Amino acid sequence: MWISASAALLDNIFPTIMQEFYKFIPFEKGYRFSLEDPDGNAKRDEMGVFLNPGTPEQQLMVMGTYSVIDIKTKLETITVYTADKDGYIARYVIERKFKIRKLSSDCLKSGCG
Repeated sequence: MWISASAALLDNIFPTIMQEFYKFIPFEKGYRFSLEDPDGNAKRDEMGVFLNPGTPEQQLMVMGTYSVIDIKTKLETITVYTADKDGYIARYVIERKFKIRKLSSDCLKSGCG
């Protein structure tokens, strides 16, 4: 009984998680992909395009970014990359202090009415 109840719960929750945090959009010459950590500490966006489709020189070129936030150090690392027939290359790696924004209790109370 417990197993079937858990499976039913997952069947209801999983589509919501997939719809909210994961997106995959195929198109004629490639795809677009997005994934986000539910608690907002990591994010990835990517686009893949077929170059010279239908020819012997056909290749897939991928461009994208991913970012990770280290909560302990409040450091966000953003990597911009490309990948093609020549391999994976990180074009830029940006590190910056991440500001955690907090709302005061008075501000939260004013939103309630």
